Amino acid sequence: MERFDVIVVGAGSGGGVAAARLTEDPDCRVLLLEAGPDFPREAEIPPCFTVSGEHSWKTAALPEFDWDFFNHDGAETLNGRSLWLPRGRLMGGTSMVNATIAARGAPFDFDRWAAMGNDGWSAADMLPFFIKIENDLDFGDQPIHGKDGPIVIQRYKPESWAPINRVLYDACVELGIREAPDLNAAEGQVDVVGVMPHNRYKEVRLGTLVTYIRSARKRPNLTIRARCVADKVLVSGSKAEGVVYIDAEGRSVTAHADQIIVSAGVYNTPAILQRSGIGPSAWLEPLGIEVVADLPVGRNLLDHPGFPMLFKGRGLGVTTGRNFVADVRGPGVHNGEPAWQTHPFPVDEEEGVAGFWTYLTRQDAEGEVIIGSTDPRQAPSIDHRYNTLERDRRNFADARSFCKEMLASATFRGHNAEWVDDIDQPIAEALAERMGAAHHQCGTAKMGPAGDPTAVVGADLRVHGFDNLRVADTSIYPDNVMNNTNLTALVVGERVAGWVAEALRH
Repeated sequence: MERFDVIVVGAGSGGGVAAARLTEDPDCRVLLLEAGPDFPREAEIPPCFTVSGEHSWKTAALPEFDWDFFNHDGAETLNGRSLWLPRGRLMGGTSMVNATIAARGAPFDFDRWAAMGNDGWSAADMLPFFIKIENDLDFGDQPIHGKDGPIVIQRYKPESWAPINRVLYDACVELGIREAPDLNAAEGQVDVVGVMPHNRYKEVRLGTLVTYIRSARKRPNLTIRARCVADKVLVSGSKAEGVVYIDAEGRSVTAHADQIIVSAGVYNTPAILQRSGIGPSAWLEPLGIEVVADLPVGRNLLDHPGFPMLFKGRGLGVTTGRNFVADVRGPGVHNGEPAWQTHPFPVDEEEGVAGFWTYLTRQDAEGEVIIGSTDPRQAPSIDHRYNTLERDRRNFADARSFCKEMLASATFRGHNAEWVDDIDQPIAEALAERMGAAHHQCGTAKMGPAGDPTAVVGADLRVHGFDNLRVADTSIYPDNVMNNTNLTALVVGERVAGWVAEALRH
């Protein structure tokens, strides 16, 4: 029987960090399972996964490296459209295909998490971990930042931006929006315009394959198995015994461990738990799965739903230069928190077409992830319930009003800017036609106290009712952070490693 101290399922932002940190102890034997391919030598990594350029998210369209997930329009509020939900299927997970935005959750996000009963997750509790992971080339000497961590963070200088970024930034200043040099500082969250931080260095994408796993893989106490699809966790009473997975040759294999961390991502983590008998009984019993813990696994699915608005103007569609740079964060309308963010993107250089991409920082609609089979190779059913609640629509309408102000500004008028889309179309209709995912999904194994009927894991990330089974990815977010989710997921990996290491010592 093959046995380890820890099994980590999924080598993305949470799992890759956890495996690397745990194996710093030479006596801790870790098995790291990844469904996608591995690239043990740096020279083997395809350039599209290292040289960032404009590869962000496009690399996920390569079939070998994507899970091929789509949103099911169950409420028929998207005109029947199935939205692509890219997730990285390779060593490093989605950190290897995302837009490399290194934005922290806002301090009020984490204080809200703590107020929901999650002791140890306040902004003050989280700050040391953000400092630990980062090497901020711009603000590393400031008390709230770090300069010794594995994640290099930088902000692109204006001379490198695609022109539309400069135009949006200047238009915001013209409209009286406050400039925020550091969007990871507390004062950079509400009613500001600033420059997005990126985790790239010399155009190298700094996903967990490069930053954490590369240095850990030489350790003899780390076993990495790629192209292995996790099936389920074996449980007995309150204890997780091991993990069943399908190996690269298609064989069913079982490995055992004292501690198990499921870090398979917002869609696969709930699917694995459900196949293990951990989930809503109403979903599992029809599939013949014995329910060992009737928990709301797969509920509370959240995202930052997005909405593009296209316009055209002289020089606005130029595609050379950096994108995902200028970012405007809306006014505090929800208890002092913004409801939306907007950044620009070029579309067609010849026609001068560009757009505003606006996403909600607070989505009220909650979706779900449900398995339809016990086969781990079958994708779960995913329904985000986009465009189903009036409050979400109102927030999009408010963001659209601000974008109309921007296009009417002297800055944009200087480029003869005019709308391409029908900017006065009823908002529900516009969203049905053009709404999309911002790829900041979370919440399907919600963190909360044992008395919370909506919670799956506790503040130490243990699944309720189990002694040694934890979840460590964006699934645990009790609600979404207002910014991009990846940097917070890295911190989740750091934190779970500490708790598991402590458990192994006792």
